[in-house]
Amino acid sequence: MQREINNLGQESWDLVIVGGGIYGAAALWEASRRGLKAVLLEAEDFGAATSANSLKVIHGGFRYLQSMDFARVRLSAAELVTLMRIAPHLVSPMPCLVATKGLGKQGRLVFRTALAIYNYLTGHEKLRGRLVDKAEVARRFPLCPPPGISGGVLWHDGLVHDSERLTLGYVLGAGKKGGQAANYIRAKGLIEEQGRAIGVKAVDELTAQELEVRGKVVLVTAGPWAMELSGAADQAPTLASALNLVVRRSWSDSAVGLRSLTGKAEDPVCGGRRFMFMVPWHGHTFLGTAYRLWPAQAKPSGPTREELLALMNEFNAACPELELTPGDISYFHWGRVPLEHPGQAPVGGGLASKRRLMERPGLITVSGAKYTTARAVASEAVARVCAQLGQEAPELPLEPVWGGEVEQAELPAGLSSDRAAHLRAQYGSRAGEVAAWALGDPALLEPLSPDTLVLGCEVVQALEAEMALHLADVSLRRTILGKKGRPSDQALQAALVIMAQRFGWDQARQESELAQALKPYEILEGLA
Repeated sequence: MQREINNLGQESWDLVIVGGGIYGAAALWEASRRGLKAVLLEAEDFGAATSANSLKVIHGGFRYLQSMDFARVRLSAAELVTLMRIAPHLVSPMPCLVATKGLGKQGRLVFRTALAIYNYLTGHEKLRGRLVDKAEVARRFPLCPPPGISGGVLWHDGLVHDSERLTLGYVLGAGKKGGQAANYIRAKGLIEEQGRAIGVKAVDELTAQELEVRGKVVLVTAGPWAMELSGAADQAPTLASALNLVVRRSWSDSAVGLRSLTGKAEDPVCGGRRFMFMVPWHGHTFLGTAYRLWPAQAKPSGPTREELLALMNEFNAACPELELTPGDISYFHWGRVPLEHPGQAPVGGGLASKRRLMERPGLITVSGAKYTTARAVASEAVARVCAQLGQEAPELPLEPVWGGEVEQAELPAGLSSDRAAHLRAQYGSRAGEVAAWALGDPALLEPLSPDTLVLGCEVVQALEAEMALHLADVSLRRTILGKKGRPSDQALQAALVIMAQRFGWDQARQESELAQALKPYEILEGLA
């Protein structure tokens, strides 16, 4: 898919989508599947804001049984199964372990009932949960068993190999069906006639060119900015910041839940004693999640060092045997999420659990709550788009996203098994297309540096077919190069050389790109 902006203001679109996170990407996919002439505009890069802050978990809904929200469990379980089918290279079952204790809500009888419900609702053999004894708890996670445990409960959620690739999978899949997308196009406001939205005013962030992109319906999926763009800033939800850490340690092949020891005063968003999870990922572990109230009108900014250390210390307090030190922190993921009901306790009524969908002539606004259910919410929103267009929106059979097809990719002979496995994990059935960029240049089948499996052909794929325009786009969103921590200088320089050759960057531009790509890691300097 190419970034074509010349026709954005010349075409009359059925649907203009504003916001290229997971919700907007899924909406473009669902609209294109239904034959709508749809375009997606993203102010920065696809999946660069709130959607980037994923704990890499697709929730099957087991934890929602505690609040008896069966509808939410059913929807989450259905979406987990769906994603395993349409993106099998990116989403796979992951065991999750929590200790059982006593006879109350943490007891085995309660969990036995919950498991029966969960197993019935998921209906997938690989997702089945079960009670385990104390010996298995110790085998899976030998550190810090809570005193007096009776065993544990083991269920399965989904683990996302690379959440940014899932977002791109929707965008690229939509492109194969006629959908169009452009990153670095910032929507500045609506175009309206007689009380009806007929498009958006926008600007190309690369050239400062002003655009008017007109469509029969506008769908705003811009996360924390959605209500403001829709002209309904007074209805914007109260927000919290969400923080996850990545650490250079691995303790278990299961996600492990620990109870935080913080009280209501230190944790006003969740009311204290929240569950925190340790999620194994690419030889590292995600630790999350910490929430902080987001001040009204505050400009987006990342976490402070104090917040990084506070979350690390929460895990150390819950499980001292972890013995985490600041030097273990290799990266972090941060974003803003909506709260449920302002004014309720805990502050904001806790985290939002349901999507908000607002509608008026020519305009539909979605405020999503969960990464897991983005596709289902997008499908609902596109059905409303079809209704505004006077078209039917029948349920369509499931189709694989880009890379999710069943057939195996043919890879070059002689490619080592670890490199082949890496390409298939990242690109699924399209791995052969990515490797094909190395035809005539075998060096592109080599890793960028000895400390990474990211290959040169992946950089070319990002530039030629995925609209990567900056080194940070390649490092943080098209490949896995910078997602676990700061890439090596050698790897960044190798990627930079490929980009400079294709884009004609001079030395000053290369230095600027390198500085931009390294900026997210500055907060980690001096922590060791």
